Amino acid sequence: MNSESRICQNCKTDFTITPDDFSFYEKIKVPAPTFCPECRMIRRLSWRNNRSLYKRECHLCKKTVIGMYAEDGAPVMCSECYNSDAWDRHAYARSVDWSKDFFSQIYEIFKKQPRVFQYRIGTVVNSDFGNSVVNSKDVYLGYSIIESENIMYSESVDKSRDSIDSLIAHEIDQCSWNISSDKNYNSHFLVQSQSNIDSYFLFDCTNCQHCCLSNNLRNQSYVFENKKLSKEAYAEKIKELQLYSRTGFESAKKRFTDIVRESIHKYAQIYASVNVTGDFVNNAKNSLASFDIQSSEDIKYSARIIKSKDMYDCYAVLTGELEYETMSGSENCYKQIGSMLCFSSKDIEYSMFCRNCSNCFGCIGLKNSSYCILNTQYTKEEYEILVPKIRQHMLDMPYIDNLGRKFTYGEFFPYEFSPFSYDETVAQYYFPLDENGITHLGYKFISRDRKSNVITITSEEIPDSINDVSDSILNETLGCVHGGECEHQCTVAFRVTQKELQFLQSKNLPLPNKCPNCRHYERLGFCNTYRLWSRTCMCEKSDHGHEAQCKNEFETTYAPDRPEKVYCESCYQKEVL
Repeated sequence: MNSESRICQNCKTDFTITPDDFSFYEKIKVPAPTFCPECRMIRRLSWRNNRSLYKRECHLCKKTVIGMYAEDGAPVMCSECYNSDAWDRHAYARSVDWSKDFFSQIYEIFKKQPRVFQYRIGTVVNSDFGNSVVNSKDVYLGYSIIESENIMYSESVDKSRDSIDSLIAHEIDQCSWNISSDKNYNSHFLVQSQSNIDSYFLFDCTNCQHCCLSNNLRNQSYVFENKKLSKEAYAEKIKELQLYSRTGFESAKKRFTDIVRESIHKYAQIYASVNVTGDFVNNAKNSLASFDIQSSEDIKYSARIIKSKDMYDCYAVLTGELEYETMSGSENCYKQIGSMLCFSSKDIEYSMFCRNCSNCFGCIGLKNSSYCILNTQYTKEEYEILVPKIRQHMLDMPYIDNLGRKFTYGEFFPYEFSPFSYDETVAQYYFPLDENGITHLGYKFISRDRKSNVITITSEEIPDSINDVSDSILNETLGCVHGGECEHQCTVAFRVTQKELQFLQSKNLPLPNKCPNCRHYERLGFCNTYRLWSRTCMCEKSDHGHEAQCKNEFETTYAPDRPEKVYCESCYQKEVL
């Protein structure tokens, strides 16, 4: 079968479906998509709210819980009640109405069925102020945290401990502000760096100790601004930075931003992998146009995938196989299509919040169930007769949204059904839009009430030096320097916790003057989007084995108008290593 070029019904741009793509669609028996890969990614991410948390009352036990859903009419439950057998999961079951499109029928159940207020998987301890936490302990305002302990104000952190303010980091310990980095210890403000110890403000450095304000280093120690120093001279330079003060820390951060911009940038962070395109990919095989992929193979158009294989168009999947257009699945899931948050389940289509289920179609909130459609129980024989009819019905009678976009079998849930505002979802991280852009494209924008916390210490009054901070700060409400006048979901006010203060004091680092959300978006500024551009290597050094400019081409997350020097693998290795 040949490649085919098609026009995305959402953004109207051309996209290509390759023979391998057609083979995958045939294997799982779905039609080829009508949205381009980027619009499909945005559609999934618009259903994922990590950071915007609200206080609600558990529908069953009545205790106050912290979670992701603002009041929209649907009841919510704490994790303990939701996972219990104390409620009827089939209360809103219904038969298929062949006079209506099937997506709308799923949505009718979704609006009524209780939802779990936080995503918590496995053993999760003392992490009430976290979301999407897996087998972790002591997580506070942490999101998508897996097998970690004592993590604060961070997102997409795995197998780590005793760290704060980090983003897309694996196996870090005693760190802060680690961004797209791995295996660092007692290091702060490291970007795209691995296996470093006792260091500050490094970009693209590996296996270094006691290094600061440097870039593209390998196997170095006592390096400051890329200059080798004695141990004593290095210590004096660090002392001069006055990193214990916010003034000194912000000054170093400004210098570091210039260093990052002027560095040589490898076209992508790809390690120990074969036949891979995308970014931040480790130990992968045949992973194409995908991002933050760990120990996986045969992945395409996906992101945040761990120990999985054979999947297209997925986000946040742990140990899954043969999945398509799914979001947030984990614990050995197999063959899921158009579903989200279905754990330890197989042969699931267009379902949500199901656990230990198999052969379910259009179901929400089921547990230990099989052969169900729209939460109604059927026999195996009845199920196998009905499901092919439903698939054809979804093709013959698609859901059509307010902008005329058609959602048929094979497409993910419509944007309009998401309970979240676009700007509070992960879609805003990697495909940012202002309010006009959100509404113009038909995504959901909900004006949320600003929190009314009384600020007791303004941002200007926050002590500059950590040495001037006492435990009394724990009783104060601090004002964010942005004051809500940004597009970063600013909370306007924030508190300092005991553990956070202890961490900062032990590391001799200053108190922040930004709320956790604004700090998160600052870290996002050091990450690229989930987009790939075709580019040519920018190296012009003839001693790299080519005349004038290198002709090597590659796919990269660095847009053509970016100022960084982006090199191919060969030129990068010759220049940096």
